[in-house]
Amino acid sequence: MASYEDLWYAARMTRIVYSPPRLLETFGETSVRYSMLTEVLDEVGRVRIREGRVSAQRPRVITPHYFVNQALVNFGEEARRYIEDVLRTTDGVRILEYGLQFLKEEYSEEVVAGAIDDVADQVEKTVRSRDTELWGVVIGVDDHWEVSLLRFVKELVQRSMPHNARAMAERGLLHAGSGNVPNAVRIEIESDFRQATGNRERARELGEKLRAYGLFGEYEDRFFELFRSSR
Repeated sequence: MASYEDLWYAARMTRIVYSPPRLLETFGETSVRYSMLTEVLDEVGRVRIREGRVSAQRPRVITPHYFVNQALVNFGEEARRYIEDVLRTTDGVRILEYGLQFLKEEYSEEVVAGAIDDVADQVEKTVRSRDTELWGVVIGVDDHWEVSLLRFVKELVQRSMPHNARAMAERGLLHAGSGNVPNAVRIEIESDFRQATGNRERARELGEKLRAYGLFGEYEDRFFELFRSSR
């Protein structure tokens, strides 16, 4: 198993050769292609090129409660209490979640001869000529290339987030109503209630989501009525 130092080194050594000017979609899924270049271990002058896709789901607004319970799984109690206090005392906190999925069926790999910077230049020229696609070129570490890929995706998410947030704000989705819950969350829950009508499995999923969002108590009576009617 890789040590923390190995992963830290892989992240530090990652170089993003080309990051596409396009951003992640605000109201739809985005397919991101990548070319990951790494020097083959113990083989001088050999470069491995991995190509594939990462699917980014439509960004969604989540509650601070959900963020704390999902994102801080491996943190201690003191860290959890600290971030809970920060989120509780900060008015208008809005958190966007990007569902990212590696599409293994879209993955390919080849090894070519050459210096890695020269190969990267050629790959970048090819990718730039295909400007209709969202495609990045990255130089990473062979043993931990997925860490390097996550570094690229993180950079793309960070660039996209202000644009996505502005687009959502323009539609009023980030405005908070009762209980300081963003409208986007309320709309999502209402849609889930409609889809769960007469569907026991969807109703169970809705119950889990309400608990994860910290909103079960608010919707409890309505949920149990839905659950009873879905038998």
